[in-house]
Amino acid sequence: MTWSIEGRTVVITGGNSGIGLATATELARRGADVVLTVRDPEQGRIATDQIRAVTGSVVTPMFLDLASFSSIRSLALALASERGRIGVLINNAGSYVTPRRITPEGHEWTMGVNHLGPFLLTCLLATDERTHPDRVINVASEMHRSASRDVEFTQMEPAGRYRGTEAYARSKLANILFTRELARRLDGSGSVAFATHPGMVATRMAQDGDSRLGSLLWKAGSRWMRTPEEGAATSVYLASEPDIEHHTGGYFMDEQLTSPSTAARSDRAAVRLWNASVAATDCDLEFSRS
Repeated sequence: MTWSIEGRTVVITGGNSGIGLATATELARRGADVVLTVRDPEQGRIATDQIRAVTGSVVTPMFLDLASFSSIRSLALALASERGRIGVLINNAGSYVTPRRITPEGHEWTMGVNHLGPFLLTCLLATDERTHPDRVINVASEMHRSASRDVEFTQMEPAGRYRGTEAYARSKLANILFTRELARRLDGSGSVAFATHPGMVATRMAQDGDSRLGSLLWKAGSRWMRTPEEGAATSVYLASEPDIEHHTGGYFMDEQLTSPSTAARSDRAAVRLWNASVAATDCDLEFSRS
């Protein structure tokens, strides 16, 4: 049967603004049953009303705080009871902060929100036969190429002075390594996983951080950046394009399979990151190979 996004449930984290909102709008336009996760219920209502006005489709907002493992577990249970099988999970939400912050579980904030949160959500949904996603899309970044500290992931957070840009780059490297190992572990289960770089997109991510200088620089450069719709194009492609399952584990940019950095292609680092993530979240998955 040829893959079609029409009628399938699509869960998009951070879907009330920027790339997530643009992704949700386009997939709703194509007939998907879209669920947006939001931290602010009022912003979620505004976003879903906006999508309905543009597409005529009803979109459902659901609360999620990716910094909180208990919130992630609550969402996974709600999706299982209210939605059932998920066609596509798009781990879109991302965070950049400086100076260093920690999550309620004690993890460095950027790695916690950008990697550990999506890892746990994906793991919970994939291990529940009621929700098991057909496709998982992890929004990474070309910034992963600038990661330089402990790219082999001998530990979840490297020692030494904290720098927001390095923490962000390393979390995006983690997104790609996670996708690589997830695809290997999903082999034979009928599900696939992809990572994508949306491009430099004019969103509020850097402006919502704690650095006034970073916010000003990002805002000044936004006129040369992609629109959220342009940034969403590859996520939409990976969610809706038929016959791309053989590219599972791949990294896509501009709707094309591309090669990430050498560090992002390390199977040893991918396994180390996976094991550290399991220890941090107490969630794991394994499927028999076909």
